Amino acid sequence: MIACGAISRYNDEQPQPGPRNLNFIVTKRLRVQGFIVIDHRDRFPSFVGEVGPWVRDGRLEYRETILDGIERVPGAFAGLFRGDNVGKMLVRVGPD
Repeated sequence: MIACGAISRYNDEQPQPGPRNLNFIVTKRLRVQGFIVIDHRDRFPSFVGEVGPWVRDGRLEYRETILDGIERVPGAFAGLFRGDNVGKMLVRVGPD
C-alpha cells in the first residue's frame, strides 16, 4: 500500500471524514496487509480439529444475527451496509 497525500491535509481547519490516524502508517512504519481465509485453506482441517471442540464445549463463543424467512433476505442484505448485524448476518430459510 502506498500512503501519500498527507501533506495536503496539514492546514485543514476542519477534520475530513474518515479515519484520523492514517498518518501512523508512515510515521510508525506500519505494514498494512489484507488476507482472505482461502489464502490459508490448507490449514483448515487443522483449524477445525483444534477449534471445533472449543465451540462444541462452549469455551469459544460467537455471536450471529439470524433473521427468519426468505422474504427477509433483501432487508438483511441492506442491513449489512447499515451495520444492523452483530457477527455474521444469516437468514434462516428452513428448519435447522
